[in-house]
Amino acid sequence: MALTILADDLTGACDSGALFAGEAPVPVTVWPAGRAAGPVAVVDTESRPLAPAEAAARVGRAAATARGAGTWFKKIDSTLRGPVGAELDALLRAAGAASALLTPAFPAQGRVVRDRVLRVDGAAAAHVVDVLRAALDRPIAWIPLVEVRAGVAALAARLGRLGGTVAVADAETDADLGALVDAALESATAPLLVGSAGLAGALARRLGLAAPAPPLPTGGRWLIVAGSRHAATRAQVAAARRAGLEVLAAPEGDAADPHAVAAALAAEVRRRLDKDAWDLVVATGGDTAVALYRALDAERVDLLGAPRPGLALGHLRTPARPPLALLTKAGGFGAPDLLVTLHTEARS
Repeated sequence: MALTILADDLTGACDSGALFAGEAPVPVTVWPAGRAAGPVAVVDTESRPLAPAEAAARVGRAAATARGAGTWFKKIDSTLRGPVGAELDALLRAAGAASALLTPAFPAQGRVVRDRVLRVDGAAAAHVVDVLRAALDRPIAWIPLVEVRAGVAALAARLGRLGGTVAVADAETDADLGALVDAALESATAPLLVGSAGLAGALARRLGLAAPAPPLPTGGRWLIVAGSRHAATRAQVAAARRAGLEVLAAPEGDAADPHAVAAALAAEVRRRLDKDAWDLVVATGGDTAVALYRALDAERVDLLGAPRPGLALGHLRTPARPPLALLTKAGGFGAPDLLVTLHTEARS
Protein backbone atom coordinates (compact mmCIF):
# COMPACT_ATOMS: atom_id res chain seq x y z
CA MET A 1 0.00 0.00 0.00
CA ALA A 2 1.41 3.39 -0.99
CA LEU A 3 1.21 6.08 1.69
CA THR A 4 1.77 9.81 1.33
CA ILE A 5 2.23 12.01 4.39
CA LEU A 6 1.45 15.68 3.81
CA ALA A 7 3.06 17.97 6.41
CA ASP A 8 3.14 21.73 6.88
CA ASP A 9 6.75 22.15 8.07
CA LEU A 10 9.99 20.22 7.77
CA THR A 11 10.58 19.09 11.36
CA GLY A 12 7.01 17.79 11.49
CA ALA A 13 7.48 16.06 8.15
CA CYS A 14 10.60 14.37 9.49
CA ASP A 15 9.37 13.36 12.94
CA SER A 16 6.36 11.63 11.40
CA GLY A 17 8.01 10.15 8.32
CA ALA A 18 10.86 8.68 10.37
CA LEU A 19 8.38 6.42 12.16
CA PHE A 20 7.70 4.50 8.92
CA ALA A 21 11.34 3.65 8.08
CA GLY A 22 11.19 0.05 9.32
CA GLU A 23 11.67 -1.48 5.86
CA ALA A 24 13.38 1.28 3.88
CA PRO A 25 14.40 4.93 4.28
CA VAL A 26 11.48 7.32 3.86
CA PRO A 27 12.11 10.28 1.53
CA VAL A 28 10.98 13.81 2.41
CA THR A 29 10.72 16.52 -0.24
CA VAL A 30 9.99 20.21 0.26
CA TRP A 31 7.65 22.48 -1.70
CA PRO A 32 7.63 23.03 -4.63
CA ALA A 33 9.14 19.58 -5.23
CA GLY A 34 6.67 16.74 -5.71
CA ARG A 35 6.40 13.37 -4.03
CA ALA A 36 9.52 11.20 -4.19
CA ALA A 37 9.29 7.58 -5.29
CA GLY A 38 8.71 4.94 -2.65
CA PRO A 39 5.97 3.07 -0.83
CA VAL A 40 5.98 5.75 1.90
CA ALA A 41 6.95 9.35 1.13
CA VAL A 42 6.51 12.72 2.82
CA VAL A 43 5.76 16.05 1.18
CA ASP A 44 6.38 19.22 3.19
CA THR A 45 4.21 22.04 1.83
CA GLU A 46 5.83 24.71 4.07
CA SER A 47 2.36 26.14 4.57
CA ARG A 48 2.15 26.63 8.36
CA PRO A 49 2.86 30.40 8.25
CA LEU A 50 0.58 31.07 5.27
CA ALA A 51 -2.85 32.65 5.33
CA PRO A 52 -5.64 30.02 5.25
CA ALA A 53 -6.62 30.57 1.61
CA GLU A 54 -3.01 30.46 0.43
CA ALA A 55 -2.25 27.38 2.51
CA ALA A 56 -5.33 25.61 1.17
CA ALA A 57 -4.35 26.40 -2.41
CA ARG A 58 -0.84 25.08 -1.87
CA VAL A 59 -2.10 21.86 -0.26
CA GLY A 60 -4.48 21.36 -3.15
CA ARG A 61 -1.70 21.80 -5.70
CA ALA A 62 0.67 19.52 -3.80
CA ALA A 63 -1.97 16.81 -3.55
CA ALA A 64 -2.90 17.10 -7.21
CA THR A 65 0.70 16.62 -8.33
CA ALA A 66 1.62 13.77 -5.95
CA ARG A 67 2.11 10.74 -8.16
CA GLY A 68 1.23 7.38 -6.64
CA ALA A 69 -0.10 9.07 -3.52
CA GLY A 70 -2.11 6.01 -2.44
CA THR A 71 -3.44 6.53 1.09
CA TRP A 72 -3.05 9.97 2.65
CA PHE A 73 -2.02 10.96 6.17
CA LYS A 74 -2.31 14.65 7.04
CA LYS A 75 0.37 15.64 9.54
CA ILE A 76 -0.61 18.54 11.79
CA ASP A 77 1.18 20.30 14.62
CA SER A 78 0.61 18.76 18.04
CA THR A 79 -0.28 22.20 19.40
CA LEU A 80 -2.51 23.04 16.41
CA ARG A 81 -0.36 25.83 14.99
CA GLY A 82 -1.08 26.87 11.42
CA PRO A 83 -4.23 26.93 9.26
CA VAL A 84 -5.22 23.37 10.20
CA GLY A 85 -8.88 23.59 9.12
CA ALA A 86 -8.16 25.17 5.74
CA GLU A 87 -5.47 22.61 4.92
CA LEU A 88 -7.65 19.70 5.96
CA ASP A 89 -10.55 20.94 3.86
CA ALA A 90 -8.25 21.30 0.83
CA LEU A 91 -6.85 17.79 1.20
CA LEU A 92 -10.29 16.24 1.65
CA ARG A 93 -11.33 17.85 -1.62
CA ALA A 94 -8.17 16.90 -3.49
CA ALA A 95 -8.21 13.32 -2.22
CA GLY A 96 -11.94 12.90 -2.83
CA ALA A 97 -12.44 11.86 0.80
CA ALA A 98 -15.77 12.40 2.55
CA SER A 99 -14.63 11.88 6.15
CA ALA A 100 -11.68 12.48 8.42
CA LEU A 101 -10.55 11.32 11.86
CA LEU A 102 -8.47 13.93 13.69
CA THR A 103 -6.54 14.10 16.93
CA PRO A 104 -3.38 16.12 17.62
CA ALA A 105 -2.55 13.97 20.66
CA PHE A 106 1.11 13.04 21.15
CA PRO A 107 1.25 11.43 24.60
CA ALA A 108 5.02 10.85 24.49
CA GLN A 109 5.46 14.63 24.43
CA GLY A 110 2.76 15.50 26.95
CA ARG A 111 0.07 16.40 24.40
CA VAL A 112 -3.33 14.80 25.06
CA VAL A 113 -6.95 15.53 24.07
CA ARG A 114 -9.70 15.26 26.67
CA ASP A 115 -13.27 16.51 26.18
CA ARG A 116 -12.17 18.08 22.86
CA VAL A 117 -9.56 20.20 24.64
CA LEU A 118 -5.89 19.86 23.71
CA ARG A 119 -3.74 19.85 26.84
CA VAL A 120 0.02 20.35 26.81
CA ASP A 121 1.74 19.08 29.97
CA GLY A 122 -1.61 19.27 31.75
CA ALA A 123 -2.49 22.84 30.77
CA ALA A 124 -5.35 23.60 28.39
CA ALA A 125 -3.93 24.87 25.10
CA ALA A 126 -6.80 24.91 22.60
CA HIS A 127 -10.32 23.69 21.99
CA VAL A 128 -9.87 21.47 18.95
CA VAL A 129 -13.37 21.95 17.54
CA ASP A 130 -13.14 25.74 17.85
CA VAL A 131 -9.83 25.74 15.98
CA LEU A 132 -11.33 23.73 13.15
CA ARG A 133 -14.60 25.65 12.91
CA ALA A 134 -12.76 28.85 12.05
CA ALA A 135 -11.92 27.60 8.55
CA LEU A 136 -13.64 24.24 8.02
CA ASP A 137 -17.08 24.35 6.43
CA ARG A 138 -17.94 20.72 7.20
CA PRO A 139 -19.86 18.91 9.94
CA ILE A 140 -17.68 18.21 12.98
CA ALA A 141 -18.34 15.34 15.40
CA TRP A 142 -16.75 14.30 18.68
CA ILE A 143 -15.57 10.89 19.83
CA PRO A 144 -15.07 10.93 23.65
CA LEU A 145 -12.66 8.66 25.46
CA VAL A 146 -15.42 6.27 26.53
CA GLU A 147 -16.10 5.52 22.85
CA VAL A 148 -12.41 5.38 21.93
CA ARG A 149 -12.02 2.69 24.59
CA ALA A 150 -15.20 0.76 23.78
CA GLY A 151 -13.38 -1.74 21.53
CA VAL A 152 -12.29 -1.59 17.91
CA ALA A 153 -15.51 -3.07 16.48
CA ALA A 154 -17.73 -0.57 18.32
CA LEU A 155 -15.42 2.31 17.42
CA ALA A 156 -15.33 1.29 13.75
CA ALA A 157 -19.12 1.17 13.73
CA ARG A 158 -19.22 4.62 15.31
CA LEU A 159 -16.92 5.98 12.59
CA GLY A 160 -19.20 4.39 10.01
CA ARG A 161 -22.13 6.35 11.40
CA LEU A 162 -20.05 9.52 11.25
CA GLY A 163 -19.48 9.30 7.50
CA GLY A 164 -19.31 12.73 5.90
CA THR A 165 -17.95 14.44 9.04
CA VAL A 166 -14.63 15.40 10.53
CA ALA A 167 -14.51 13.37 13.74
CA VAL A 168 -12.42 14.89 16.53
CA ALA A 169 -11.24 12.15 18.89
CA ASP A 170 -10.06 12.31 22.46
CA ALA A 171 -6.83 10.41 23.16
CA GLU A 172 -4.59 10.25 26.23
CA THR A 173 -2.37 7.23 25.56
CA ASP A 174 -0.65 5.41 22.72
CA ALA A 175 -3.23 2.66 23.21
CA ASP A 176 -5.99 5.19 22.48
CA LEU A 177 -4.21 6.21 19.27
CA GLY A 178 -3.78 2.58 18.28
CA ALA A 179 -7.50 1.95 18.75
CA LEU A 180 -8.34 4.94 16.57
CA VAL A 181 -6.09 3.74 13.76
CA ASP A 182 -7.39 0.17 13.96
CA ALA A 183 -10.99 1.37 13.84
CA ALA A 184 -10.32 3.77 10.95
CA LEU A 185 -8.75 1.00 8.88
CA GLU A 186 -11.72 -1.29 9.58
CA SER A 187 -14.39 1.35 9.05
CA ALA A 188 -16.38 1.27 5.82
CA THR A 189 -16.02 5.05 5.54
CA ALA A 190 -12.18 4.90 5.38
CA PRO A 191 -11.68 8.33 6.98
CA LEU A 192 -8.61 10.40 6.20
CA LEU A 193 -6.28 10.20 9.21
CA VAL A 194 -5.16 13.58 10.55
CA GLY A 195 -2.77 13.96 13.46
CA SER A 196 0.67 14.58 14.87
CA ALA A 197 3.55 12.12 15.18
CA GLY A 198 1.52 10.37 17.87
CA LEU A 199 -1.15 9.17 15.45
CA ALA A 200 1.47 8.62 12.74
CA GLY A 201 3.36 6.26 15.04
CA ALA A 202 0.21 4.26 15.71
CA LEU A 203 -0.37 3.94 11.95
CA ALA A 204 3.23 2.85 11.36
CA ARG A 205 2.89 0.13 13.98
CA ARG A 206 -0.44 -1.03 12.53
CA LEU A 207 1.08 -1.28 9.02
CA GLY A 208 4.15 -3.15 10.27
CA LEU A 209 6.45 -0.33 9.16
CA ALA A 210 7.55 0.98 12.55
CA ALA A 211 11.28 1.65 12.65
CA PRO A 212 13.47 0.82 15.65
CA ALA A 213 15.44 3.69 17.12
CA PRO A 214 18.46 4.12 14.82
CA PRO A 215 21.97 4.59 16.21
CA LEU A 216 23.39 8.09 16.01
CA PRO A 217 26.80 8.64 14.38
CA THR A 218 29.53 7.63 16.80
CA GLY A 219 31.85 10.48 15.87
CA GLY A 220 31.81 13.35 18.32
CA ARG A 221 31.86 16.29 15.88
CA TRP A 222 28.31 17.63 16.10
CA LEU A 223 27.19 21.00 14.82
CA ILE A 224 23.98 22.16 16.52
CA VAL A 225 22.01 24.88 14.75
CA ALA A 226 19.02 26.28 16.63
CA GLY A 227 16.87 29.08 15.28
CA SER A 228 13.91 28.33 17.53
CA ARG A 229 13.30 30.76 20.38
CA HIS A 230 11.18 28.29 22.36
CA ALA A 231 12.18 28.00 26.01
CA ALA A 232 12.87 24.27 25.57
CA THR A 233 15.37 24.98 22.80
CA ARG A 234 17.00 27.81 24.76
CA ALA A 235 17.60 25.45 27.67
CA GLN A 236 19.03 22.77 25.38
CA VAL A 237 21.35 25.28 23.72
CA ALA A 238 22.63 26.48 27.08
CA ALA A 239 23.29 22.92 28.25
CA ALA A 240 25.05 22.02 24.98
CA ARG A 241 27.34 25.03 25.24
CA ARG A 242 28.23 24.20 28.83
CA ALA A 243 29.16 20.69 27.64
CA GLY A 244 31.49 22.13 24.99
CA LEU A 245 29.40 21.27 21.93
CA GLU A 246 29.53 23.51 18.86
CA VAL A 247 26.32 25.55 18.70
CA LEU A 248 24.96 28.14 16.30
CA ALA A 249 21.83 29.79 17.68
CA ALA A 250 19.68 32.88 17.40
CA PRO A 251 20.98 35.57 19.76
CA GLU A 252 19.17 35.97 23.06
CA GLY A 253 16.46 38.61 22.80
CA ASP A 254 16.88 38.90 19.02
CA ALA A 255 13.70 40.44 17.58
CA ALA A 256 14.67 39.90 13.94
CA ASP A 257 12.39 38.03 11.56
CA PRO A 258 12.63 34.30 12.35
CA HIS A 259 13.00 33.41 8.68
CA ALA A 260 15.89 35.87 8.30
CA VAL A 261 17.57 34.47 11.41
CA ALA A 262 17.17 30.91 10.13
CA ALA A 263 18.57 31.87 6.72
CA ALA A 264 21.63 33.48 8.33
CA LEU A 265 22.25 30.43 10.48
CA ALA A 266 21.89 28.13 7.47
CA ALA A 267 24.36 30.20 5.47
CA GLU A 268 26.87 29.90 8.32
CA VAL A 269 26.34 26.12 8.43
CA ARG A 270 27.05 25.95 4.71
CA ARG A 271 30.32 27.85 5.21
CA ARG A 272 31.37 25.51 7.97
CA LEU A 273 30.51 22.43 5.93
CA ASP A 274 32.67 23.80 3.11
CA LYS A 275 35.63 24.05 5.51
CA ASP A 276 35.27 21.06 7.84
CA ALA A 277 33.75 17.60 8.16
CA TRP A 278 31.02 17.07 10.73
CA ASP A 279 29.68 13.75 11.96
CA LEU A 280 26.17 15.13 12.53
CA VAL A 281 24.27 18.36 12.03
CA VAL A 282 21.38 18.92 14.46
CA ALA A 283 18.66 21.30 13.23
CA THR A 284 16.15 22.55 15.80
CA GLY A 285 12.97 24.26 14.60
CA GLY A 286 11.10 24.02 11.32
CA ASP A 287 12.35 27.37 9.99
CA THR A 288 15.94 26.34 10.72
CA ALA A 289 15.60 22.93 9.11
CA VAL A 290 14.05 24.21 5.88
CA ALA A 291 16.52 27.11 5.64
CA LEU A 292 19.36 24.58 5.84
CA TYR A 293 17.64 22.39 3.25
CA ARG A 294 17.44 25.31 0.83
CA ALA A 295 20.91 26.71 1.60
CA LEU A 296 22.46 23.37 0.65
CA ASP A 297 20.26 22.99 -2.49
CA ALA A 298 18.97 19.71 -1.10
CA GLU A 299 16.88 17.29 -3.14
CA ARG A 300 15.40 15.33 -0.24
CA VAL A 301 15.97 13.91 3.22
CA ASP A 302 16.10 10.12 3.49
CA LEU A 303 14.79 9.28 6.96
CA LEU A 304 16.23 6.34 8.92
CA GLY A 305 14.16 6.47 12.10
CA ALA A 306 13.46 8.32 15.33
CA PRO A 307 16.17 8.11 18.05
CA ARG A 308 13.66 9.58 20.53
CA PRO A 309 10.02 10.72 20.27
CA GLY A 310 9.88 13.95 18.29
CA LEU A 311 13.33 13.47 16.72
CA ALA A 312 14.24 12.23 13.25
CA LEU A 313 17.57 10.97 11.90
CA GLY A 314 18.27 10.91 8.19
CA HIS A 315 20.62 11.80 5.37
CA LEU A 316 20.31 15.12 3.59
CA ARG A 317 20.85 14.47 -0.12
CA THR A 318 22.38 17.22 -2.24
CA PRO A 319 23.73 17.17 -5.81
CA ALA A 320 27.27 18.31 -4.99
CA ARG A 321 27.99 16.90 -1.52
CA PRO A 322 28.18 13.50 0.17
CA PRO A 323 25.08 12.59 2.18
CA LEU A 324 24.96 14.65 5.37
CA ALA A 325 23.84 13.01 8.60
CA LEU A 326 21.02 15.22 9.90
CA LEU A 327 19.02 15.11 13.13
CA THR A 328 15.89 17.29 13.24
CA LYS A 329 13.88 18.34 16.27
CA ALA A 330 10.89 20.62 16.71
CA GLY A 331 11.66 23.64 18.85
CA GLY A 332 9.22 22.85 21.67
CA PHE A 333 10.31 19.26 22.37
CA GLY A 334 12.76 17.72 24.77
CA ALA A 335 14.35 18.04 28.19
CA PRO A 336 17.11 20.62 28.79
CA ASP A 337 19.86 17.97 28.69
CA LEU A 338 18.49 16.18 25.60
CA LEU A 339 21.27 17.09 23.16
CA VAL A 340 24.02 16.51 25.69
CA THR A 341 22.57 13.12 26.62
CA LEU A 342 22.30 12.07 22.98
CA HIS A 343 25.88 13.13 22.28
CA THR A 344 27.16 11.21 25.32
CA GLU A 345 25.19 8.08 24.45
CA ALA A 346 26.38 8.13 20.83
CA ARG A 347 30.02 8.16 21.91
CA SER A 348 29.72 5.50 24.61
